[in-house]
Amino acid sequence: MRHVLFVLAATSFGIGLLILLSAGTGAGTPFGVGFAVLLVLGTVVGGRWGRGPVARGVRAPQLARAGAAGLVLLPAAALLCLWRPGAVAGLPIWPFLLCLAISGLLMVPVGLMGAEESSASE
Repeated sequence: MRHVLFVLAATSFGIGLLILLSAGTGAGTPFGVGFAVLLVLGTVVGGRWGRGPVARGVRAPQLARAGAAGLVLLPAAALLCLWRPGAVAGLPIWPFLLCLAISGLLMVPVGLMGAEESSASE
């Protein structure tokens, strides 16, 4: 379950980047599509066979903190977009922020799941 949530978080983040890099045209640039695909593939490989905490099955509080920090910063980003709408004119900023929120919400449980470090190494 933890690996699935981790991949879904990265997929949501990749979709958000693709939305932003394609500037809402839906077509996406070759760079944006390639970057999103490589991000998801790297997450699948790293989360399953890598040396990180998700692949090792240990608790990763830094992932939970990163997801929570992103969720705290998203309202500030939304307020800035409302305050200066001209800065994001022409960009699909709201779908992008929604994808980042989904990614952050998924990353918090990923960081809290798993075994303690000492019991996983035994």
